Amino acid sequence: MSPLLCCRYNNLPEEIRARHVKDKSNAAYILGWSERRVSAGRLTHGMLMGLDNPRMEGLWPTEEECPGFKKHMLEFMHKAAKVTDDIMTCFAIALGLPEDYYKEPMDPDAIDCQTAMYCNHYPSWERKAYREGTLRRIAHTDFEVLTLLFQRQGETGLEVCAGKDTTPKEAMQSGLWVPCDPVAGAITVNIGDALQYWSDGRLKSTFHRVRMPRKDEYQGDRYSLAYFANARATTLFQGPQKKYPPITFSEILAQKKKYRKSFMKLGEDEMTDEEYFNFQKNTAIGPEFDIAANAAALQPAV
Repeated sequence: MSPLLCCRYNNLPEEIRARHVKDKSNAAYILGWSERRVSAGRLTHGMLMGLDNPRMEGLWPTEEECPGFKKHMLEFMHKAAKVTDDIMTCFAIALGLPEDYYKEPMDPDAIDCQTAMYCNHYPSWERKAYREGTLRRIAHTDFEVLTLLFQRQGETGLEVCAGKDTTPKEAMQSGLWVPCDPVAGAITVNIGDALQYWSDGRLKSTFHRVRMPRKDEYQGDRYSLAYFANARATTLFQGPQKKYPPITFSEILAQKKKYRKSFMKLGEDEMTDEEYFNFQKNTAIGPEFDIAANAAALQPAV
């Protein structure tokens, strides 16, 4: 049902979707509808939703615009929160922590909960030309604690860079990319940067990307739901071993944006197709720069 609602929402008339435009006032995520222009396979659009707290005020489609969307999406997110709680309990036990170690900081009902879900749509590329090697999403790790990804069977393209110690440079240059195709009844789980901090680096965030379909693969519309499980706004991410200095999610996000801008002479929408293709090919955005910088900050002054 959720993918069908995603299809229904993402195919609403543009003038209706424009009413749910991104909210740039919140500290972490920019919630609401977003879209990128067509060029070099870049067209993606979708709705980034928070749980039903003040951050989402005015961003939900009405019942007249998309019947059942808000109700069903919130029900889906709370079910995903329960799965997340089970996974985080397992992680806590594996790390030698109390079972409920992550429970209160990740309470989905807290007013400052930063968990969100992206209703993602990659429009069809049937009968369209694109350069071999073009990506729909560049190589990256997720910002958050944990991502639960729900895909539809037959809609391939997601790839994961194998190796727990993979660096951004290796993610760009290695041949370690392996398919992560949808499996019926399965959820794809990614560890995010925040959990890498929170676990003293024992749990590594996952490099992944989405490539354009090959000629012999399904090239139609691709839909997915990405549930980004996160902690509350006041949470300081620091593991019990204090390997890294404490950091908030907003700081992780700001550092990652700063790093991205440091090697971009132009904004994505200002690049030519050739410039963007090379940007995709030579870019992998991960947590390594954050951790290296923070670890250096712990060293005593000489």
